[in-house]
Amino acid sequence: MNPHHGIHIAAECAVDDDIMARCERLIPALGPGHWFSHRTAARIWGMPLQPAYSATEGLHVLSVGTRVALRHAGVIGWVTSADPVQREMFGLLPVVSPADVWCQLAQRGAVVGGALIAHEWLVAAADYLLTGKRQPDGTRGTAPCTVDDLEAAIFRRGRGRGTAALRRALADARSPVDSPYETRTRLGLVAHGLPEPQVQVPVETTEGRRHADLGYPSRKLVIEYQGEEHRSSRKRWLSDLTRVQLFQDAGYEVFLIGAGDVDPDCSALAARVRRALSRETAR
Repeated sequence: MNPHHGIHIAAECAVDDDIMARCERLIPALGPGHWFSHRTAARIWGMPLQPAYSATEGLHVLSVGTRVALRHAGVIGWVTSADPVQREMFGLLPVVSPADVWCQLAQRGAVVGGALIAHEWLVAAADYLLTGKRQPDGTRGTAPCTVDDLEAAIFRRGRGRGTAALRRALADARSPVDSPYETRTRLGLVAHGLPEPQVQVPVETTEGRRHADLGYPSRKLVIEYQGEEHRSSRKRWLSDLTRVQLFQDAGYEVFLIGAGDVDPDCSALAARVRRALSRETAR
C-alpha cells in the first residue's frame, strides 16, 4: 500500500486514518527542516476547528530555512526562509508549538483553502490553549499556553498578515472554557448587544461549589451547554440533572442550550436571555 508517494507499507497492515497515524506515516518523507503546521498541527494539539477532521484532508507541512515547499502527494506545503516559529516534538512528530500554530491559523488558507478562519473559531482555539484539561477529580491540568505565550507568538510574527485578527481574538479570549460552543455562545450574546457572560460561574449549592458554563451571577442566571456526550452518556445525563437541580435550589434560573441555539447564530437565545435579564431587573 502507498499512503504517500514513495512510502510503502505492507498490504496486510491495517491503515489507521486518524491524524496522528497519517502524520507518522509521512515521517520518512520529512527532512530536518520540515514541521507539521497550520491546520494539521492544530489538530495534533487538539485545538477546536471547523470543519471537523476528515481523513482525506491534506497534511500541512512547513519548510523552515528554505524557499522550496515540500512537494508530496497529500501534503500542503508552506515555506519560511526565516525562523520565526518555535517548534516541539509531539511524540514522534515534529510540530510547530501551540502558540505559533494559533498564530498560523490567522493566515489565509491555514484551515480551509483560500479562506480566512472565522473570528469565533480563532477565539475558540485561544480559549482552548488558555484552559487546562479537566481531570477526573475535577481539577485542571496545566494549560498549554498563557496569555504571555500567545502575545509573544504574535510579537514574533512582526507585522505580518493576520496580526490584527490575532490581537482582536486574544482580547476576546477567556479561560477556563471547556467547549468551542461555550466560546461561540459568549461571543454571540455580546454580538447581539448583551453584556458578556462570565465563564465558569461559581455557584454555592447544598452539595458544595459547582461551576456553570456561562452566566450572569448578579442576575442569578446561568447557561449550561449540552453537547453530544450529554445525550450519549447516561451517567453524564444523570449528573447534569443533579447539577441543574442544585443550581435551581440555589435560586438560579438555568438555561439548557444545545448546538441548535448557537448555529447559525445566537439571535433566538439572545432574545430569551434579554427577556430573562429584564425580568430580573424588574424584580
